[in-house]
Amino acid sequence: MVDAYLTIGDALAHDQVDGLDELGSTLTKAAQTKRGEPGVDAIVQGASHLGGQDLAATRAAFEEVSTGMIEYLHAHPEQQQGRTIVHCPMAFGGKGGVWVQPAGKVINPYEGSRMLHCGDKLGWDAELPAT
Repeated sequence: MVDAYLTIGDALAHDQVDGLDELGSTLTKAAQTKRGEPGVDAIVQGASHLGGQDLAATRAAFEEVSTGMIEYLHAHPEQQQGRTIVHCPMAFGGKGGVWVQPAGKVINPYEGSRMLHCGDKLGWDAELPAT
């Protein structure tokens, strides 16, 4: 489930929507096997709206998935290793957005090529900014 999520985030960071229908379906199926766990309902709900050619709508759906994924990973600290939470205060017209990505250079799935490296890494124990 986490790998599909990370692949979707990478595609959005590179302004790609092709193949996200299939990846969203893969994520939904994987998440449905974990129903009842923290964050999974948000992952399933958001993943059902991934795909199509509307990049802005897909990014908005990914925000819902990201919220769920952060909640899920907080409940599964063994899956946090090598991954970090990132916050971009400029995403969504200044509302801000958070996501999970592999540790390393920030790649922003909400802003893509406009501001690919915009974002501040947060620790898993940090209080998340309001978005």
